[in-house]
Amino acid sequence: MSGPEPTPRQQGGGTEPGRASRPGGGRRLTRPWFGLAVREARGDVPLLVCLALLVAVLTGLSALVPPLVAARQDTALRQRIAAAQQAAPLITLGAAVVPPAFGTNDPSQLLTTGLAVAGPRLAADAAPALARSLHYSRSEVDYVFGQLTDGPAAPDPQIASSVGAFSYVSDGPSHVRMVAGAYPAAATRSRAPTPFAVSQATAQLLGLRVGQPVSVFYASDDGVATTRMVLSGIYLPRLTGDSFWNDHAALDRPQRYPLQTSGQDQVSFHALIGADGPLHLADDGVPLPTLSWQLRVTPDRAAVAQAAQLPHALAGYGNALRRGQCQIADGDIDVGTAAEPSCFAGDWPVLAFTWTDGLSPVLDSFDLERRQADAVQSFALASVGSVLLATVFVAVRLLLRRREAQLRLQRARGASAAGLVLLRSVVATPLVALAAAAGWAVGERLGETGTSGSPQPLWAFGSAAAAWLLLPLLTWRAVREPAPRRRRPRRGRGGRGAGFGAGAGFGRREVLEGTALLLAVAGVVSLRQRGAAPTQGVDLSMSAVPVLVAVVGVLLLLRVYPLLLRLLAARARRGRGVLAFVGLARAGRDATATGLAMFVLVLTLGTAVFGGMVARTVADGVTTGVAWSTGGDAVVTSGGNPVPTALPASSPVRAVGEQSRSLTLTADRDGTTLSGAVLITVDAARLAVAEPGSPLARALLSKASSAPLKRQDGSVEIPVLAGAALLAREPSGDLTAAAFTNTDRTHRVRLRPTAPLGTAPLQDPALGPLTSTLPPGTPLLVADIAAERVLAPQAAGGSAVLLYGHGSAALRSAGSTALGALAEVRLRADVLAAAKNDGLVSELRRIYALSTVLTVGFGLLAVALELVLTARERGRTSSYLRTLGLGSRQAAALQLLQLLPFACAAAVGGVLLGVAEPRLLGPALNLRQFTGGPVQPALHTDYRLTAALGLGLALLVLGAAVLETLVSRWRRLGAVLRLGEI
Repeated sequence: MSGPEPTPRQQGGGTEPGRASRPGGGRRLTRPWFGLAVREARGDVPLLVCLALLVAVLTGLSALVPPLVAARQDTALRQRIAAAQQAAPLITLGAAVVPPAFGTNDPSQLLTTGLAVAGPRLAADAAPALARSLHYSRSEVDYVFGQLTDGPAAPDPQIASSVGAFSYVSDGPSHVRMVAGAYPAAATRSRAPTPFAVSQATAQLLGLRVGQPVSVFYASDDGVATTRMVLSGIYLPRLTGDSFWNDHAALDRPQRYPLQTSGQDQVSFHALIGADGPLHLADDGVPLPTLSWQLRVTPDRAAVAQAAQLPHALAGYGNALRRGQCQIADGDIDVGTAAEPSCFAGDWPVLAFTWTDGLSPVLDSFDLERRQADAVQSFALASVGSVLLATVFVAVRLLLRRREAQLRLQRARGASAAGLVLLRSVVATPLVALAAAAGWAVGERLGETGTSGSPQPLWAFGSAAAAWLLLPLLTWRAVREPAPRRRRPRRGRGGRGAGFGAGAGFGRREVLEGTALLLAVAGVVSLRQRGAAPTQGVDLSMSAVPVLVAVVGVLLLLRVYPLLLRLLAARARRGRGVLAFVGLARAGRDATATGLAMFVLVLTLGTAVFGGMVARTVADGVTTGVAWSTGGDAVVTSGGNPVPTALPASSPVRAVGEQSRSLTLTADRDGTTLSGAVLITVDAARLAVAEPGSPLARALLSKASSAPLKRQDGSVEIPVLAGAALLAREPSGDLTAAAFTNTDRTHRVRLRPTAPLGTAPLQDPALGPLTSTLPPGTPLLVADIAAERVLAPQAAGGSAVLLYGHGSAALRSAGSTALGALAEVRLRADVLAAAKNDGLVSELRRIYALSTVLTVGFGLLAVALELVLTARERGRTSSYLRTLGLGSRQAAALQLLQLLPFACAAAVGGVLLGVAEPRLLGPALNLRQFTGGPVQPALHTDYRLTAALGLGLALLVLGAAVLETLVSRWRRLGAVLRLGEI
């Protein structure tokens, strides 16, 4: 039995009898609207404060998150640019100088004044942000190779000749340490020999000594020229931490190449000359040099903000250079001749400008990674917004439930539905507005400044408006006149209503479920078909589709969950005792009513599990990617194909050498030419000792370990493992490497594929240091290191030595011994630390950590409010049973039984959602952008986080059951009887 309806005063406020108007006439509400609003708000202060807090969080996040995310992305971009500049200059301008320029003027002035005109000013024409980011770094004058004609005889009789390339480098003196003689002087006598300096390795190889005079012979289309030079000094590299020696490694390392005609070798070397060296060479008629300026990129805030547009500006840089510095009409390709030049660097006549853009690939790659990061984060941000709005929804429902009797009384006394809605809106509007403004101000104050991102007022306004609209909409739904219920036609055969679909039409619930299912399926299919190409800006698909999948999952749970409870209740009914049956039956009856709480919990747990899986997958994938890029505990790499120096037998470090060369292959079967192939030679025996489980070493030793074989036609045959891309283009027959000769320098090398390069050997970390920079689909061949005996070195090739051991000092020392002091040594531990501190990776972890905290916190608040909202129904059952003699322990068990099925269903649904969604998204969730490595990283669930979330949910349910039991103990008998029936 239900007790008498409480009066308005018992409900905490409302209008008094006689103060309300009747429909169609009578007196209006005599209290002013402001007084009525204050009176209405008195009893709802806690819930209104909760509503204000939620709105403040929504607007605060709109002001705080975009600058926070942008700050991490800006840091990541600057890290990418700094790392790229450490390897090589990103922007280089070049021009061929007209001889009169050096005949009458100081070339150092040409380098500085020409740069001042041709560099930043033209960048300003293309993109102002780019102009502020380019700074002078280095200028050079480079000459083509000339042959030494009267130098000393080399100590090695196998060396027949030598050629040298001489360069003036503006910051050369600060990057060398003279061990003999002096650096070439900036100014010398007009007819004196041109001084030059060489590295110690070059001097030892050619037998040069300080003061040694040499003659250099040049041949060109304009004739021949000979210049006299003198060795002024011998140097060793000075490592300063910049990219100088990465870009000028040839200044330290001479190269030996076989001469096919004589069977001997020729040495090529690079040397440094002084500031007036170009002046002397020009006087001697040496062919035109190349002038170049290297620019350092230090992006400011505007450049970082426009990073996606800078490649387009850089693409037009060459045209802007021609328009600004060349006296030619648009569309004209004639840049003049040496006699009548059309281009000028300042006041200096030059031929056509050239330039190298290494910045655009860095920016394009980063833009792809940034967009992928935004797409992955979209689900986290959408989940936070959904949980917050669901919490607002529950808070408004609870507020209206508290006023349910009062609203019915006001409607009975003639108050209109529109008037009640307006009254509620008058109460909430100023509070929501103040909370939104306060949240926005706090978010702006806490947000980072000076980033490329900015607060999003539209997000704040939209979320605050959505939260505010829930109150009038739900109030209207609560006070509107219910529509008359239409009788459904009875089912039967042959009677009225018989026929297709008679009496079995779909209701609103079925229509909504079907619509949600279709939208979710369409969204998943669209994302999977779109692949790994994220959209620009906020990815609405990645935001909405996972939330739709969560909605569909909850709808499915609400269909299956009550059926399971009914089955369990039916089984409990046949057992001993009534407690289990009553608890399960009550839970089944409340299943639909707790649908919103179920959605909040499932979405909260799903987001947390999803975020934990993303963070764990990225962390494990970064470790795998670093292992792939370093190969061993450390790796030392170098350009060209120098022969590694063997480590001492007493060294605790094990070394495995490998080399790479670019090939142009010809198929013996049909003469097809295959260009762009790469041959990698690996020391399989040493690799098997250092890494006993290496699939690459196992494949080479079992299928391609035989030594090079001399064939009857005199060619040398090398067994190789061939990649799938190469076998697809040439499935059978041997391949001839046109670029190489064997040891007698008269016959070609043939490559014989003995087995395919399978997936496991191809993904072996030992190949990573040399293959990680290759374009996808590059034809690849792998041979044993024994092939090095018949292969000539290649300047464009690459060398790597994998190091296995402990201790950073020992690994660095071994790396310097193996490939020289200029080789790049990378320790796996250092690379891993840098990768984990990458701006995009740390941003991804922070966003999902923040979203997990927010969704869990506000999700628990929403569930707590929902439990308060449905506590009366559960309390009615337990109170009724207490009047029949139910004890305190049994009452506590009953409360727990009513909540436990809901918690179990939510936990199972949330975990399954978090585990299934990454797999449903498929290629749209591309985490390889952040991890590197040969393949997409495998998804790894964070079981600790999942267990912690389950424990938190269990504690919530237990706490709610204990609290409701304590509340039921404090009720008096009259209150228990007034709660009514089950």
